[in-house]
Amino acid sequence: QNMIYGCIDSSALNYNFLANTDDSTCIAIEEGCTVSNSLNYSPSANKDDGSCISKVYGCTDSTAYNYNSLANTSDNSCQQIILGCTDINSFNYSIVANEDDGSCIAIVYGCTNPLSFNFDLQANTDDYSCQNMIYGCIDSSALNYNFLANTDDSTCIAIEEGCTVSNSL
Repeated sequence: QNMIYGCIDSSALNYNFLANTDDSTCIAIEEGCTVSNSLNYSPSANKDDGSCISKVYGCTDSTAYNYNSLANTSDNSCQQIILGCTDINSFNYSIVANEDDGSCIAIVYGCTNPLSFNFDLQANTDDYSCQNMIYGCIDSSALNYNFLANTDDSTCIAIEEGCTVSNSL
């Protein structure tokens, strides 16, 4: 019989069914993931065992705002949580906040100038309705009533009926 050299171990990766003489070239089978871009790639594996796990890129930090529970490979995109008001229609809206903390304040329009006649303590957003204080007598029954005044200056003179000439009887 002719001698045919090769690997005669039937459990080897390179088994040669035609060989009848071992030439010590048998390569043991090492199972594992052989897909090089897989998460669990094994460079020493020579037989794929179907265990390869595809890489899913994303934020893998569970404390981050944009945590991706499906991600198994970090893409360095994690963003820290920044608490604040995220309602764009609120007085204290924060453009940098990415998680609402319940601190939003409703917008209240009114005069916000404390030196104005119509200052509104409740207002947090000026509506340009502020009016300057005009001092004078605001009692319409007074002698010196000033219809332009909006703030009393305690100068009102009461009207007294009768003769106002001092040397009269």
